[in-house]
Amino acid sequence: MGNLLSDLAKKPQRETAGADSAARFDYQKDWAFCRMMRKHIDGESYIIAFEFHDDVLFLTPEVSPSSAEFAQVKTSAASKPRTLSSITTRPAGKSSILGKMLCNFDGICASHDVRVTLVSNNAFEFADDIVCADDLDEKFRDRLLSKLKGEVPNFDENRLKKLHFRVSGVSLDAMQSFLEGEALDLFCNEFGEDHSLNIRTWIRLIKTEIARRNNFDSAQIHTVADLLSKKCVDRALVSKTLAVMNAKSAPLPDLATISAHLTSCGWVFADIMRMQKNIPEASKDFYNPLNAEVKVIAATMRDHIVAGAANPPELPAYLDVCVDEIMAGDFGNVYKNPDYLRALGVIVYYDGI
Repeated sequence: MGNLLSDLAKKPQRETAGADSAARFDYQKDWAFCRMMRKHIDGESYIIAFEFHDDVLFLTPEVSPSSAEFAQVKTSAASKPRTLSSITTRPAGKSSILGKMLCNFDGICASHDVRVTLVSNNAFEFADDIVCADDLDEKFRDRLLSKLKGEVPNFDENRLKKLHFRVSGVSLDAMQSFLEGEALDLFCNEFGEDHSLNIRTWIRLIKTEIARRNNFDSAQIHTVADLLSKKCVDRALVSKTLAVMNAKSAPLPDLATISAHLTSCGWVFADIMRMQKNIPEASKDFYNPLNAEVKVIAATMRDHIVAGAANPPELPAYLDVCVDEIMAGDFGNVYKNPDYLRALGVIVYYDGI
């Protein structure tokens, strides 16, 4: 068995018609966004590719994925159920909706753990939730099997176990509200119920990233590096954006009180101003869980504070000790700026007492 990512990068793209309106095109991206957030909440490891071999491609786990789910999203403004014949009919002798999707089982992907899922915003006549084709009521299963055997040469009945149907249950008009609700659940899960983060700013950020990857020409993907950087969003990227959002809104020390204290201890105005100018950057780094080096620096600084002590060290003396230690230590030169280190020290001090 070959490498799944490598094989997907080599696999020729099949022709796709694409969504037939802007609203429905947005729906498929937003549905994938919602499912991505639910996977994140559930702690799943994932990579999601957009408009690559199908509308959406879910890969797991994030590192060296071993399974793939190809999903196609169909929408309708009508409330009546989607019929079996509508997804198995072959217009003018061409492939049916399901026939096209089943191509994802063939060629390079034949040796991998692959499943295909047809998503509909309204119910199917044979299902109103999530169902495996192999578990359909007998009359629908037999009709489906007959249609697929008639269209796909040597269709293997066992492939019904890898074919799924999913009903989103979210109308075209309600998708934006539903997406915002999922984002709220994600933020509460990550930051607690009392967070004050701007969820809509984050939604716009992720939508922009999804659109950029969705619109990149799949035919230009030739390597795994191309695939991951040009077409995919993964758990690490989502975690990074959440960390950045949190860092931007993290509480800052009371700079007026701190400045007054430092002035009374003999600091000159210019030194205080240079330290204050570095507070925003230092705060972003301190509250960013992905910044491993600053995490180590902050831990070193924190060692000079006795947590909960009635008499913590005086701030000016504390900052002098921290700056001297970090400047002489084995840390990246990018952080060896006394004014930045004093700002970071103020934040660590504020956080630690």
